[in-house]
Amino acid sequence: MKINWGTGIFIFLIVFLLACAAFIIFAFNQDVNLVYKDYYEKGVDYSEQMDVEARSAKFKNALSISIENEYLILELDDDLSTRIDSGNILLYRPSSSKKDISFQIEKAVKKINIPKTDLIYGRYILKFFWYSEGLKYELDRPVHIQ
Repeated sequence: MKINWGTGIFIFLIVFLLACAAFIIFAFNQDVNLVYKDYYEKGVDYSEQMDVEARSAKFKNALSISIENEYLILELDDDLSTRIDSGNILLYRPSSSKKDISFQIEKAVKKINIPKTDLIYGRYILKFFWYSEGLKYELDRPVHIQ
């Protein structure tokens, strides 16, 4: 059986459209992980984030992280722990936002123990947010759980 050029073009177009449809179905089934759910709104407030980072720069060595036995241990300097009015710790998992873990912290806490059973092996980014006298501060640290 001989295929003429009209039939060949028709077969090519059908195969091309099927490949496009398969790619569109594949693309819609992919999981999209953003750092924040309101990622685009946070981009608008970038100048405010720059102010937070500038204020927090003097505290960059005030947070130490260690992993001992079954705990991830966060230790705060005395100067920092006395300034905290309220705060939050976010262990952000870059590979999947469904595995992020968040903890509230109280005033004047110096040591925070996070059980490793709550965490899975791999890379986290620890984001430590706190408020002092109405101003927001933030420190970020990479953490590897093994």
